[in-house]
Amino acid sequence: MFSKFLGGYRREWTTVLLVYFCFGASSITGIAEVFFQKETLQLSPVEVSSIGFWLLLPWSMKMVVGTAADVQPLFGSRRIAWLLIGCAATFAGYVALATVVNDKSSYLVATLLTVIGFMIQDVIADALSVEVVETEEERNQIQTLGRAAVLLGAISVGYLSGVLAGAIGPRKVYALASLLPLLIVASLPLLRRDRKRIQLPASAEANAGQDLLGGGKARIVILVGLAYAASGIVLKLLEVPYSQEIVLFISLALIGLVLARVGISKEIAIAAAVIFLFRATPDVGQGYSYWAIDKLGFDQEFLGVLAQVSSILSLIGLLAFRKYIVSMPVSFTLGWVMIVGTILYLPNIGLFYGLNEWLGLSARTFAFIDTTISAPLGQLTMVPMLILTARAAPKGAEATVFAVMASLMNLALSASQLFTGYLNEAFHITREDFSNLGPLMVAVALIGLLPMLSLPLLRKVEGSNSSKAPELQPA
Repeated sequence: MFSKFLGGYRREWTTVLLVYFCFGASSITGIAEVFFQKETLQLSPVEVSSIGFWLLLPWSMKMVVGTAADVQPLFGSRRIAWLLIGCAATFAGYVALATVVNDKSSYLVATLLTVIGFMIQDVIADALSVEVVETEEERNQIQTLGRAAVLLGAISVGYLSGVLAGAIGPRKVYALASLLPLLIVASLPLLRRDRKRIQLPASAEANAGQDLLGGGKARIVILVGLAYAASGIVLKLLEVPYSQEIVLFISLALIGLVLARVGISKEIAIAAAVIFLFRATPDVGQGYSYWAIDKLGFDQEFLGVLAQVSSILSLIGLLAFRKYIVSMPVSFTLGWVMIVGTILYLPNIGLFYGLNEWLGLSARTFAFIDTTISAPLGQLTMVPMLILTARAAPKGAEATVFAVMASLMNLALSASQLFTGYLNEAFHITREDFSNLGPLMVAVALIGLLPMLSLPLLRKVEGSNSSKAPELQPA
């Protein structure tokens, strides 16, 4: 009955779906993290943005880790050994956060360990999602279940994240989170069986040999990726001025090089530029959370309620609008999502200026209503990004282009954190001074509309004959 409800289910899928679920459930530390940064480490909003830049960089290395796992088996295993490494890194990071982390540097190292661990797990789960299926129908099924698993993981801990942060404190929440990688390890025996690959058409088999990451070029990708990672570590340790900007420039250059080796077309170039612009827009930063805690009295439990509502409504929004988004031109979808998102951001600005009092509502009621209205947009921007990538991918290099675009999207988030830090410095947002938070929020809203200027160019290169429905999968 259970298998029929899911449209078919194999026990080998359990580990893959657990990886995705645990990644979503890692948001259990989200609210604890805010209070840990604010009260234990006493980080400023600018420092939080700076740390956020480095924490997002590992996700731009997914292609390198995937290549290494393909061509460098460990202890005779191309998947399980790498998955164990990822779980070990995440476990070690959480344990450190729960025990010894007490300053900015140790916090960065420990959190980087958890991020790197999750990134490795995600890469291996993506690979396994192809290897543990036997038909194309099963492949589509596990990809859909994978995205659902991420969202269900986040939903399952939304309210709990706030309750636990208030009841037992941030360190013990990190200790509980360390159980997540252990769940994945416990499921590994279910993978021990011979797996069949999807039977691809003959033309696809022929094109597979043209993949950029095949043959001796894989070593180049790995070595360049390791050199890039090492350069980032050295720049950070030596406190080189503008180290973040240098790393961002190097990363963009490397991704551009890989795209060029694929045989970049005008459509790929425009798709890459649009994706980067949309994902690189800055946000307000941690200053808003600090202000809501200090000035509005939002405690851990209430923030947990908002997280729970946001997670549930994001899933509902994705399910409700997915078919509509897939059927419409990407330029149109990105345009209306950004306009609606900006309109729905206005109540946050109004909350800072006391709009809730003018309406006769408490700050908590106003914030809850705003979250309820705006949350469904949370997952919608990812879908057009995947559509854009799918349409741009040339024959025989689909996997490579998806990997590179995933790296580009995550690198854009690092750029977003960098720009967020710039804005917080420009508006002098600190741990105690939030007087310029309102103007900062207005600036963020206006800057967020600038990528729309690229949409006419995207609209010109969109062709109906290149339409190809994407598969939803964790990026």
